[in-house]
Amino acid sequence: MRGLWNARAYAYSLWESVVDGVVDINTHRSRSLLQALGIVLGVASVVATFGMIEGGKRQMTQVYDLTGGIRKMRVENKELTEAKQSATEKASKGLVYDDALALKRDATLLEVVEPTMQREALVRAPGFERTLEISGATWGYEPMYNFHPAEGRFLTDEDLATSAKVVVLGSKRRAQIFGARPALGRSVSIDGSSYTVVGVMETKEFYWNSANDNDLEWMNEFVFIPITSMLNRMQGDRSDQKIAFMNVRVRDIDKMDAAMDEVGRILRRSHGTEDFEIFNRAAQMKRMEENGRIYDVTFLVCGTISLLVGGIVIMNILLASFNERVREVGTRKALGATGLNIMAQFLVESVVVTLFGGVLGVALGSGFTRAISSLIQQPVVLTPQNAALGMGFAVVVGVFFGFYPAVKAARLNPIQALRYE
Repeated sequence: MRGLWNARAYAYSLWESVVDGVVDINTHRSRSLLQALGIVLGVASVVATFGMIEGGKRQMTQVYDLTGGIRKMRVENKELTEAKQSATEKASKGLVYDDALALKRDATLLEVVEPTMQREALVRAPGFERTLEISGATWGYEPMYNFHPAEGRFLTDEDLATSAKVVVLGSKRRAQIFGARPALGRSVSIDGSSYTVVGVMETKEFYWNSANDNDLEWMNEFVFIPITSMLNRMQGDRSDQKIAFMNVRVRDIDKMDAAMDEVGRILRRSHGTEDFEIFNRAAQMKRMEENGRIYDVTFLVCGTISLLVGGIVIMNILLASFNERVREVGTRKALGATGLNIMAQFLVESVVVTLFGGVLGVALGSGFTRAISSLIQQPVVLTPQNAALGMGFAVVVGVFFGFYPAVKAARLNPIQALRYE
């Protein structure tokens, strides 16, 4: 029973120390605002910095999501000068449609393989005549790029098997060729042959900032026909025709490196040399994050320095406050206050000031993010996690820099304090 009573008395004594600390802050408002100023600027800098970092990451992730995600790898023909080519490389045909068939047949870590062939051809329709780039594709282009028809359908396995004379138009091409007229079921002439429009793709849009043009406008300019139609009807013998590039999608993001090795091994087996390049989207995103980290760290260090300066100001003002209140502290200790009570009073003052500064800093940081977003015309994201992180920095600074004055006050000899002039 006595232990419980002592615990309650001890808790009440600590609570009195907390109240004394808050009262002292209210009594010296100008001093408290000066203490909080450095914290406000530091937290605002940290919050705005993390907002810029988060905004950049979200934009990059959004671009990848709009074009098929980060499980994609792109395989391209390697560009080599004539002087640097080996005899095997000179004999190789480069990437061909049969390579895509080999990957579909032999690769165990891939779920979609999409070869793309490109050729310019004259496109004619009533009131329209223009040379456009034609893309030979398979059904895999739709899931590979997360790119779906807004009208009709995309290419199918049956279209590939029969080298069907069908065409799917991007939204911009559909508007250029047919204007306000319906497109589905109409015929267009491609390279002198009639192709039936079976689909119109959705409009893809992404803007890095409001001053830029649509960064995905190239997707709206596609004219798709089955790759087998391009090989067999437009370019003759399939076995001798190079493809422009090939995209593959990995089943498991954790096996990207293994899938990259598997693709390279299968292609080297048929080519006899490595006359191709493989670009790993996940690795590219990681490299971009690493390259941008130097700027992130620089901004973060600037914010942290502001916090440290604010913490030093808090410590100096607390030390000055302690020197003013030496007799008060000595009197309290003489009347029975423990060192922990005195320490709590000074720490409470430091932490409350930094919390107050942290709240103002988060609000100011939110304003910074909006101003920066308007200035650079890019989204800057303020998340609850970033705000909590800024507040966490403020509390840590308050405890760290308030600890020395609090310990100094707690260790004060009451007899010396009462003699202090």
